[in-house]
This record gives sequence, structure tokens and C-alpha cells, in this order.
Amino acid sequence: MNKQTYRRSIMQCKLDALHRRLSPQHEKTPQIESELGKRRSGDFGENSIDYYLSQLSGIQDCIVVKGARLLLNKHHFQMDTLLLFPSFFIILETKHLTGTLLFDPDYQQLIQIKKEDINREISRQDPILQVKMQYNQFKRWLENQGIEGYPGYCFVGVTNQNAIVKALSNPALVQEFVVRSPALTIKINDIQANQQQTRSTIYSPKEISLLITKHHALRNINILKEFDIDPTEIMTGVACPDCNKLAMEKHPRKWSCPNCKHQSKNAHTQTLIYYSFLFGTNISIREMCRILHINNVRSARRMIKELSLKQIGTTNNARYCLKNLQEQQNAPSSEGAFVHFIILD
Repeated sequence: MNKQTYRRSIMQCKLDALHRRLSPQHEKTPQIESELGKRRSGDFGENSIDYYLSQLSGIQDCIVVKGARLLLNKHHFQMDTLLLFPSFFIILETKHLTGTLLFDPDYQQLIQIKKEDINREISRQDPILQVKMQYNQFKRWLENQGIEGYPGYCFVGVTNQNAIVKALSNPALVQEFVVRSPALTIKINDIQANQQQTRSTIYSPKEISLLITKHHALRNINILKEFDIDPTEIMTGVACPDCNKLAMEKHPRKWSCPNCKHQSKNAHTQTLIYYSFLFGTNISIREMCRILHINNVRSARRMIKELSLKQIGTTNNARYCLKNLQEQQNAPSSEGAFVHFIILD
């Protein structure tokens, strides 16, 4: 098994790029910082649960699908983590929230009270109702694909070990569906022990995962439109990797920071990565020169060659693909912690 590494969602990468390339004084900065904090917490929770999944007995017979987004009756639904076993499936909705979590399923809500503000109650969507809806949607999606009689389960995984979990109503239901990360393996192993180890469908987990991958609809949000930010408001130039100040100056074979005098050979790579998350993964020579603050087209072509960027289109209207650079940000890729681990988000 490969060592687990932290994976950032596409949305976190886009929010981070926007936050770094927008003026701190911009009116939308506080909102972006808030959304970025939520996304970091969510991504951390989804990643932290992978360790406990790796402890499952019979994991070699399981395929783990992360972030599947499927279409059902003209509307999409998405699942944090889907476990496909030969005789059943499990949907996990992960929550990495701090403070005291008061589950109130009778009123379809989750109330969060943070330690730093114990007098304030934050009402959140009921994750039990959320994961049950995902379960029903996935069952209907499977039936639409001709897959019937494949039993499943769904749980809410609380991944923050410092959070306090309480039930405001219906404690039996909360106990049934809400599981802390360390107890997750016990819960699933018990299901495996009680479940008949016979194939309940003509499809194997591999075949179902391939079907999900085929129908997965990636949610590719235009982050600038999402926050109603004009492209001209995005700061350009190469940021210094040492002091983070804009903009470094281009010299033969290196970049130099006028603020702290730091020098770098490849500081421009990070700027191009941010560009790809904000404007798209294809860039022209002219746009590259504008973003990096360089006037020498020959220098830009040299960078393209050194970064092995794939050319798209004819020479006169060529654009260059930045997709491979995104992997340096540890964004989602086709590999994960397990041999049978599929990351779709």
C-alpha cells in the first residue's frame, strides 16, 4: 500500500489561487477566506478517513470511489466516499467540524457550537438526512443502470477527534448513523461479518466503479463568476517563493525579487498553476507574457519547452496545456492510497 498523501479538491485549489491573486483589501476577500477555510476543513476530513479505511479487513475486495457526481432525473448528486464491496456498498458523508455537534434529526438540523464562541449556535444541514438522500439517489441510479438487489448502508463520519457529539433528538437514530473515524472500521467489519458473502448482483465492484467513472460529471466551476470578480482584478506577475511579494523580475535563466533579493529558476511555475485554476488550463504565448510580466517571446517559448507543455492548435494560434502542472498542487489525480482507489473530484 502506498503512503497516504493529502489531496486537495479542485475547489480548494481554485479558492486558494483566487485568495492569493486578489488584493487583501478587496471587498470579496473575507468571503473567499471563509469559503477557503470550510473547503480546507472538508478536504482534511475526507482525507483523514482514508487511514481508517485502510485498516479494514478484506479491503482487497473493496473499491473506494471518492467524489462521484452522478445525474439522476436532470439533477446531479454527489457522494464524498463510496465503498463498493462484492455483496454491498457503503456511502460515507464526512464532517470535520469543531466544537460541540448537536444532532437534531427530528428537526432536520445539526447545531454547531464552537469553543471560541459558546454563546452562538450555528445551524447546519442535517448530515443524516443528507447521506440518506444520497443513498436513495444512488439506489435509484443503480436501478436506472439495470443494477437491482445490491444492498447498501450509509453513515456520517465525524473525523474531528476533538469534536463533542450529542443528540438533541432521536438518540437511537443518531447512534445508528453517526460514526467517529476510529469506530468506522469496527462498524464496517461487523457489516462484512453479518452480510452474506455471495454476489448479490451480476456486476462486480470493478464493473460498477467503471460505470460510475463513465457517468461521472465533474463540477468545473468558474471561480471568478462564482464570486462575481472581474478578470482585470486578478493580480499578475511572479510571486516570490520566499516573501510572497509581487512581482519578481526576469533575468537570464532566473527570477529575482526586488523586495528580499531572493532568486529562483522556476518561480514562474506556481504563477502558471494559479492561472490554470482561475482562467483555464490552456494559455497562449501572449497571455503567458502578460501574466509573467515578460516581453521576450523567446524566453516564454523556452519556459514552455522546459515545462513540457503540450501544444494545442496550429503554430499561429497555438495554446499550451497547463493540466500537468496542476498535479504539482496535489490536486485530484487518478491515483490514491489504495490499489483500488478512484478519485473523481
